[in-house]
Amino acid sequence: MRFLVLNCSLLVVFTLAKFQPAGAQLNVQEYYDREYGYFFKYPTTWKLQRMPEGDANKDIRLTLQGANDSSFMVIIDRTQKTLEKTDFENPSDRTQRVGEMIQQTIAQIYQAVSANIKALDMKIGERRDLSNDVGIKFYVATFHTMKEGRPIIMAGIHAFPFNKDYSINFTMTTFWDPAAMQENEILTEVFNSFLLTGEPQTSTVPAKPPGDEPESR
Repeated sequence: MRFLVLNCSLLVVFTLAKFQPAGAQLNVQEYYDREYGYFFKYPTTWKLQRMPEGDANKDIRLTLQGANDSSFMVIIDRTQKTLEKTDFENPSDRTQRVGEMIQQTIAQIYQAVSANIKALDMKIGERRDLSNDVGIKFYVATFHTMKEGRPIIMAGIHAFPFNKDYSINFTMTTFWDPAAMQENEILTEVFNSFLLTGEPQTSTVPAKPPGDEPESR
């Protein structure tokens, strides 16, 4: 999988909550991709760009530019083998297989990007299995310490719909600014609004921030 680093950074708090930015009256709209079966919400003031399909943009489906040099991307990765729901019915087997997929994703995407941007260190804030009846789904949050400038947050929701020959990767990068509380909350809401078509809304406890006993690469 190819991965394009835009203005990188990483979000610290993920609540997986309903889109309802506090302290700001924002106009939001929903983006639906019926071809690949996913949707998310974003402020209307942000710039969304669909990437033309072809060799030049074989993997990147769209880009979304937010406030304070933050960016989102949807990357479609063609898989060699489709996932069957029956293969993940055993809880212990699913836990092991999803764990292996998460580790592979960290190595192929996050560690590669961290090396590409010449980060001094990468810490993993949390890895969480969000799988359901629609497909295998998980997210990873990472924090990158830079030699100069602000730290970078990079996070992604990685979904593998059952019986499909592709995965959908919804990634976010942003510079970490703890003082920008409102902007960080909006970024969180956009990130957490990503769902597969047919996927139920879920409520979970807040994720641990990357600085809370993180795991170094």
